Parts: sequence; C-alpha cells; structure tokens
Amino acid sequence: MTLAIFLSYASQDAEAARRICEALRTAGLEVWFDQSELRGGDAWDASIRKQIKECALFVPIISANTNAREEGYFRLEWKLAVDRSHLMADNKAFFFPVILGGVAEPAALVPDKFRERQWSRLNDDATITAFAERVAKLLAGSASPGKNAPQAAPVLVPAASSNSSAKNDPMPSIAVLAFANRSASADDEYFSDGLADELLNVLAKIQGLRVAARTSAFSFKGKSDDVATIGKKLNVATVLEGSVRKSGNRVRISVQLIKVDDGFHLWSESYDRTLDDIFAVQDDIAQAVVTELRAALLGKDAATSGASVAEEIQISTRARSDNPEAQRLILQARFYRQKRRPADIKRSIALSEEAVALDPHYADAHACLADAWQTMSLYGASNATDGNTVLAYSNRARVSAEAALALDTTLASPHVVLSSRARFVDHDRVAGLREAKLAQALAPNDGLVLHALGHQLMEDGQFTESEAVLSRAVQLDPLSIQTRISYAMLANWGGQPQEALRRICEVLAIDESSWIAHTQLSRVLSALGEYAGAVEAFAHSRKLLGEHEAAAFFRAQFASGGWKGYLVAIVNASHYGVSLMQIARAQIELGRIDDAFVTFDAMIDNYDQSSGWLKHEPGLAPVRGDPRFKAVLLRAGFT
Repeated sequence: MTLAIFLSYASQDAEAARRICEALRTAGLEVWFDQSELRGGDAWDASIRKQIKECALFVPIISANTNAREEGYFRLEWKLAVDRSHLMADNKAFFFPVILGGVAEPAALVPDKFRERQWSRLNDDATITAFAERVAKLLAGSASPGKNAPQAAPVLVPAASSNSSAKNDPMPSIAVLAFANRSASADDEYFSDGLADELLNVLAKIQGLRVAARTSAFSFKGKSDDVATIGKKLNVATVLEGSVRKSGNRVRISVQLIKVDDGFHLWSESYDRTLDDIFAVQDDIAQAVVTELRAALLGKDAATSGASVAEEIQISTRARSDNPEAQRLILQARFYRQKRRPADIKRSIALSEEAVALDPHYADAHACLADAWQTMSLYGASNATDGNTVLAYSNRARVSAEAALALDTTLASPHVVLSSRARFVDHDRVAGLREAKLAQALAPNDGLVLHALGHQLMEDGQFTESEAVLSRAVQLDPLSIQTRISYAMLANWGGQPQEALRRICEVLAIDESSWIAHTQLSRVLSALGEYAGAVEAFAHSRKLLGEHEAAAFFRAQFASGGWKGYLVAIVNASHYGVSLMQIARAQIELGRIDDAFVTFDAMIDNYDQSSGWLKHEPGLAPVRGDPRFKAVLLRAGFT
C-alpha cells in the first residue's frame, strides 16, 4: 500500500489545504490533494474512493466552513474514510483531524470517529510545519502511532494524556477504583463506594506512595475500561479493585491488586466479617496493599516491612471513630455529598450530624460536616443574591472545621473550608492563602487541596505559581473537571485564549455533559470573538441543567439582536441562573459602567465566589482605571 496522505477539505478552505499539502510534500511525503472545482462524476468518484481505500493517513480539515455546510462532497469523503476505519484495529493511526481558526472541537459537526483522536490546531506556518514534521516521523516509524494524532504546536501536555510511564516512576503508585456493589439492594452502593473511599484516604497518607485522587479513580465506575486503559489515563502502575456483598450484619469483601503493564495479580484476598469488624478489615487490606507494593516495586522484604506498615496505617487512621455506626453514617454522608445537588448535600449534612451526635470526638465526622456545609454555601443558595443563606451555611462550615482541627491538627480538608470562608465571606485573602498553604503542607499530594491553592494564587495574580500548582493538581487528579476548568481559566486570564480553548476542549473530552465546562467554553469563545459559538455554548450549558426555556431564550435573543441583543438578555435574565460576574461583564461591554459597579457591590455583599475574580478577570479590564474600582478591590480583600 502506498504511504500517501489524503487531504479532505471544503472548497472554501482550498488555500489552507494547499499550504498544508505543500508542508507535507516538503517533508518528503506523498499527498493526494485534489484542486479541481469540478467534483463529482463516475470517474472522479471512482478515483477518490480508490485513494481513500488505499491511503495511509486520512486528514480531514475542520473549519467554520465545514461547520456551516450540512452537505458537501467532503462529507462523503469523511463517510468513506469512517467506513474503512471499521475494518482496522483500534490502535491503528488513520485519522489525523486538523482544525482551522477558533472553531471549538465540541461544537464541530464531524463523525464520532474523528473525536477518538487528538486534533491539531493549525493557524500559522509554524504550526503547519511542525505538524508535517510529526507526520513524517510517524510514517517513518520513529514515532509511536498510538491513538493520538500529532500535535501541531509545542503545547502543554495534559497529565491525562502524558507519555510518561508510571512503571518508570520510582515511587509506587496506585488507583483505588470504586468497589462493585454485589449486595441485593442498590441502596448499599454507598457502603461499597465508602469502603473504597476510606481505603483510598488511608493509602494517600502513607509516605512514599502515590495514590490517584478519588475524583479521577471513581470516574471509571460503571464503565468497561480495562486495567491497562485505566492505568494509562491515571498514570499509575497498579490498580486495586474489589467488590462488596452485604447481607444483614455480615459482609464479604473481595479485593485484588493488579499490575497495569502486564495484568498480573500481585495479591488478592476475600474477607467474611461482621459490620462491627469492617474497619479492621480495611486496615488489613491497606497493610497488605502497601506491603505488596513495596515488595514488588521497591524490592523491600515484605516480612520485615510489615510491622512498620502496620504502624503507619494506625497513624493514618487516628481521626477515625471506634463507633461502627458513626463510621457507617460518614460513609453514607460522603457518598451523598459527592453528588453536589442541594437535596443530596442536605442529606449528607443530616447524616454527618447524626455521626457527630453518636461520637462527638470523631474528627473526620466534623470535617465531613464542614465540607458539606461549605458545599451547601456554594451550591445551595436559591439565587445569586441570596447572601444571608450563604453566610448562614458558611458560618456552620467554619464551626465544624474548627471543631475538626481541635480534635486532629493533621487534617487538611478543614483548612480548605476555612480558606474558602476567608476569601468569599470574610474578604480576607491573606488568611485565605495562609489556610490554603497549611492544607498543602498537610496533604502535598492531594489534588483537591492543590486545586484550592492554585485557584487562589490565580485570583491573586500569581500566575506562574498558580501554573505550577494547578499543573501538579492536574497530574495527580487528571480527570477532575473542576481542576481542569481552573487550569483553562488560568490560560485565559494569562492572555492565552487559544491555549485556554485547548484546555477546555480537554475537559469536554472527559465529560461532554459538564454544564460548568460549557459555561467556561462560552467565556473563552467570546474572548476569541467567536460570538455565535459563545452563545451556543452558554445555551447548551442551560440545557444540560434542564433549563430548556432559558436555552431557547438566549438563542432567540442572539438570532434577533446579535451579540448586543444577547448581552442585553444576560443583564436582564438573572432569573435564568446568570451569574453576577456574567452580568457585570455584559454591562461593561454595553457601556453601562455605573450599573456594573452596582453589580460589583452585590457580588461582595452576597459573598459571591466570583468576587475573587475582580482583580484579574479579563472582561473587567475597561473599568480597572476607574477611580471607584480601587475601593471595590479593597472591599473584596485585595490590597
């Protein structure tokens, strides 16, 4: 078969396609590139079909022009290529999609097969040349084909797609997956999830062991990914998986520790115990896992290291309760808090309070209650101007966090709660940063802790420091939507909207249904002047929240009044869940500066999270020279 490349493009993109073709040919590659305007006809069709059937690589060029055309000969070419790909092995590199201009990948009208590959954004001669060189190396056999297409430019490589291998990491690494619920009742899912979560927390406190964050590890729950795929995505050398069968007061737990690179089972065990013994079983599992990992990966003698491991486990679990029922309630409370819906958070609060009542000295229960009240302060207010409710929830979070630390000074999560409280309620950014750094010192490898610190550093304008912390958080928790969104915001605030777009597209590749990610995509696209895409992304975010009326409203306002009409709609649509920061940005763009300052005061008075964005949010740049803005910053805690 000829090692040729087939370029597929819309006729409006012929000039860009020609430049890509020339770069590939300069790199010594054969390119099938048709420049005829007279597409169609039996002979022409037969030639195209033959070329697509025999080419080594298929390069579809995606642009605003392809997006605007629901019909076109290039779509037939795409279909023919997709049909051929069905006969190929999953790991064969065949599609190399490239994208022109500011088109967002999630909004591109392309076959699903294209989305299985990493896209290259080609916007200038340098990126086109780099792309051609990468393709040449691939066809020459000096680059691994893998599942990703060549990247067009020297961009930051996300941790989720890092080429680094965990097996070359001297530190043992592990992902604890959500345990499968084998009980008769689906209501016992909290128990299987909770056991895995508790075990993950214990292991995360063991020195010399890198543990994938819960957010990322539990994202594979209910999916069919094999161990090799999970290990690659999480960049870990081992995976712990298990199942739980609960019947009355008895429980059977089966666990196995698996090496990612060869699927070999390092260790497996089953336990039949009563619920009263459940946390003793958890400690047994943790001790066995750590001992086996050190023996297998570091060559340490399992027999001689057992005693020291047992001591480490005991130290890491000292915040736990001796009351089995209180422990069970906290497993349930964490399960519901993770859902982040007001009704579930309220249930988490009730369960945590019950655990605290059973054991007032249970530090983890107070910490869990603090987390739940803090989450409620962020998600439980009925609207953006419900400041009294936010304050009440935050006050309760602070009391619980301080109670947790009074019982155990080694806990990190209460410091994260206090940091958030200091920034958004007390408007004391010095205290907020101090608490965030205390949390980092206690849990330097906790992705959530690093995310909290990195986000405040970004808000304070310490972009270089924030980049270091957030990139580390992404590495530790590569599938965390919240962390990656902050990482995208950082690029946008740093004056790199194209890099921000790349990062937010990575978020949507992880979870296309994230409404928060689509909201951030809207901000990035508006910064790039892609107004139609920005409106569609925001409307889609409303749709994902079930707010179909709001989605239709914003689309209609843009269709009738253009970008200005959409901005007016934003200003007048707080009942549709529009944030105060979004309203302020729209007011500024419309020239309604006095109104924007009223909105700034509302942000601060109502403890809105976005008050932390005031100093560096790009959309506020036109008013930063206004004499009134300095007073706004001082009220928000900025010096």
